[in-house]
Amino acid sequence: MRNLILCASVFVCALLGSLAIMAAAPPAAQDSVPVGTIIAWAGEPEAIPVDWKLCDGSAVRRSKYQELFAAIGTAWGAPNKNKFNLPDLRGRFIRGADEGSGRDPDAAGRSASKKNGNSDGVGSIQEDSLQNHSHEQGTHQHVQKIAQAAGYRSIPSTAGPASVVKAIDQNITYTMNATAVIKGAKQYGTKSSLKKGEETRPANAAVNFIIKVR
Repeated sequence: MRNLILCASVFVCALLGSLAIMAAAPPAAQDSVPVGTIIAWAGEPEAIPVDWKLCDGSAVRRSKYQELFAAIGTAWGAPNKNKFNLPDLRGRFIRGADEGSGRDPDAAGRSASKKNGNSDGVGSIQEDSLQNHSHEQGTHQHVQKIAQAAGYRSIPSTAGPASVVKAIDQNITYTMNATAVIKGAKQYGTKSSLKKGEETRPANAAVNFIIKVR
């Protein structure tokens, strides 16, 4: 009987000690990352953590991701009244929305990334662009070849501000200006012989952008 009482006492003491330790232990850390947060993920899409999704423009159900819909709404598009689009950041740089700062001079030309998305501010997109600029030309010479019955005649001309060279035999007047104003890469229509490509870009490294969905 005495052994039974002793065992019961030991069990009660052990139980009370465990409860005391549990009460003293700090609570488990809570996830403080807000739903709708976008971060750069250095891994592959298959390894994305739970409660995060790839920013690939997928359409998801509003009823399934209510917190996310409350955070971003249809800023990135909505195919219908039951779904909304995740941001599609594949192959894109991201920038802060202008929000009246004047730092996005072409803000009026932004467009929606998906159907029914925002055409300005958060969720809107811009295509690549090259800033308007001018190229100054120093004094130099050109050789003009004028077609005539006997063949071609070479007539040297000096380029300069509104310089004029007359081909007396043909009675033709040429006017050349010193400054060539280039308005956009497409109008310029040349390819660089150094680092040529199909876009103007800074040096970069690829990551996957992911968004917190729960």
